This record gives sequence, C-alpha cells and structure tokens, in this order.
Amino acid sequence: MPDDGLLRVIVVRKGNVRATEFRLRDGEIGLSMFRSADQPGPSAILAAVRAAGKQGDLGVAEIPVSVFRRLRLRLVRTPGGTPDPAVNALHVEARPSWPRRLVLRIRGVPIHEWFNERITPELAAAAKLVE
Repeated sequence: MPDDGLLRVIVVRKGNVRATEFRLRDGEIGLSMFRSADQPGPSAILAAVRAAGKQGDLGVAEIPVSVFRRLRLRLVRTPGGTPDPAVNALHVEARPSWPRRLVLRIRGVPIHEWFNERITPELAAAAKLVE
C-alpha cells in the first residue's frame, strides 16, 4: 500500500479531532478506515458512512500510512458496511499483528484495552481533518 493516508469518518466537536473517535469497543479487533483514493473521494465516503447510520456533525480525518507502520498495525481489507459498493471496496481495518494479539491473549489483556491505551492517542495526534 503506498504511503498515502487512510481516512476515518469521525464526529467533529468544536472543529477538533478527539481521541475518542479512534477507540475500539469491547470485542473489536480493528479500527475501521478507508484507503484514500481519487474516486470515490472523502465526500463520497462521508455520505456513505452517513447513509449507513453514523450520526452527528461528521467530518473526515486523514492519518498517514507511515503512522500505522510505525505503530506496527496491519491494514487488512475487510467488507465495508455502507450502501455504496465503491466506498466499501476502499474499506480496511487497522489491527494489531497476529503475534501481538497472541501476546495480549497470553497476558490476559483485551485487545481493545491495549489499543485504546497505546494506539488511540498516537492516531488522534496524527489525524488531520480533511473535510
């Protein structure tokens, strides 16, 4: 994957990107993102996620792929859950590697807790609003 950015649709509060938008919920193993591409662009991604049910004052944040590499997260293509097939084709999840998940399981640490403590602040700091 080229060193472009990955996009995440977030709820914008007072024009700011907040760390809570990059947290995993209990049972999740990856953060839903979209590869940046010329077509469909951020506007289409935003519209598709809104059509899928996300509510609030939505915006699109971009994080460079290099940040995910530095954090040793794997970008795994997964089916998107929007009504737009072109947007779904860009869907990926940022996940900890299989060895990291194994170590966490052995230590009895839930993936979402580790992710939210160690990864979320880094992603929030690197995120820039694009729309």
